[in-house]
Amino acid sequence: MKRNFCFSAGLLLCLAAATSCFADTVDLTEKMKPSLVYLEVSTSSYDLSQPWKQTPIAKNGGYGCAVGPYEILTTAEVVADATLIQVMRYGKNARLGATVKAVDYECNLCLLTLDKDAADTPLIPLSFEKLYPKGKQLTTYWLSSGNHLTTARSTLDRAQMKRSFVSFVNNLTFFVTNVSRPFGDGQICCYGENVIGIAGWGTDSESGIIPSETISRFLTYCNKKSYVGFATAGFVASTLLDPARRKYLNIPDNIEYGIYVSDVFTIGTGSSELKTGDVILSIKGQKLNAYGRYEHPEYKRISFHHILSQTPNGDIIPFEIVRDGKITTLDITARSIKSDNMLVPYYTYGKQPEFMVVGGYIFQKLNRDYLTMWGSNSGDKAPPHFYHYKRDFAFKPSKERRDIVILSFVFPAEINLGYQKISQLVVDSVNDTKVTSMKNFVNLVNETENESIKITFEMDSPTLIIPKYELALANMQIAKSYGVTKMVHLDE
Repeated sequence: MKRNFCFSAGLLLCLAAATSCFADTVDLTEKMKPSLVYLEVSTSSYDLSQPWKQTPIAKNGGYGCAVGPYEILTTAEVVADATLIQVMRYGKNARLGATVKAVDYECNLCLLTLDKDAADTPLIPLSFEKLYPKGKQLTTYWLSSGNHLTTARSTLDRAQMKRSFVSFVNNLTFFVTNVSRPFGDGQICCYGENVIGIAGWGTDSESGIIPSETISRFLTYCNKKSYVGFATAGFVASTLLDPARRKYLNIPDNIEYGIYVSDVFTIGTGSSELKTGDVILSIKGQKLNAYGRYEHPEYKRISFHHILSQTPNGDIIPFEIVRDGKITTLDITARSIKSDNMLVPYYTYGKQPEFMVVGGYIFQKLNRDYLTMWGSNSGDKAPPHFYHYKRDFAFKPSKERRDIVILSFVFPAEINLGYQKISQLVVDSVNDTKVTSMKNFVNLVNETENESIKITFEMDSPTLIIPKYELALANMQIAKSYGVTKMVHLDE
């Protein structure tokens, strides 16, 4: 009797598990056919050392889904540096043109608009559901380059804040493991019949999903007059575990939570209101533990960056802090951080670098892309003063300095004899006037009334003297000899 009972109980458990598994793996292949697209993207960027030149056109592939009859959602990474985007639909050979309606590299999302005149029928939009089925099996769908509906299985493991590969901002990411085949370029991820996100990145063993809550916020604000973005931390916070340090900061004995503000930027959320040495106890009423995490009803312990990422630019966020031993509440304005506003921009997708060629000297604006010439781990090989600005001051532009202007290379010519081997220097001043930006540098060079242009550099480097009376002819000869098609470029 006991053996029969055990057998029956085991059978019931197996049936329950099978039923649960079946619920997780509903086949949506037919339903997805009119909604999924394959994207053919032609890309070109600019030569890092000769910024007037574009790199050869390369072709990449990505995936997307319909969120409107003529609107397609994909990742920002798929369209980075795009010069042409073509869309392939299921069962159709024609390629349809598409343009970028909105792109947010911080949350790695892009909304495309399909050419209505070329499309014979509208797409069937998908709706995203805000679900977090932790531990459950997910099915991922995409339209392959061969026009086949393809699927993959995975298991939703956890939710945490993570940077995407295209930006510096931490965003909510669903991590999936046990992937049956790699995916990570905009494929649709489903739990049962519910679409819960799109794939943002992937490896052979795991993938990261951009969840519905992020997608819904992005799409909502895409439909407004201007896309404002979402809050990004304008400060660095560190753990606060040491009792002696807590005592030094005069934190009341009954408070065992909170994080220490170790640095404050000049841009981003909190940059105007917080001070180094503040202790943040809560944000929007959510208590932060000593690691900077709060208790979310679904995601459990997750970083405070999640609260910020949900808040539109311009909204007010209450911060409860300890400052000088006193507990107070600050109303902090949510501010996003745009790469263009950084002292050393994190990315310049689709944009020509700012530069000036004068007397054979190539001056340009320092950015993170330029540092990649020394490899992905540029800190080991890049000029130390370049890396110092990127690591310590990238988020600290000021009125006195909005850009780092560098001398990258010299085209040998008669006008620059004696200076042809100098390179990788940071410009300090032009004719004894401190340089504040690339635009300011160009103006100082062009508007000088002196007989020569005097340029000084940091790090006790040699002072550069360019004779002005020879400059016009020298510039023409250098442009012809070295194929410089454009002597200066500034953003409008």
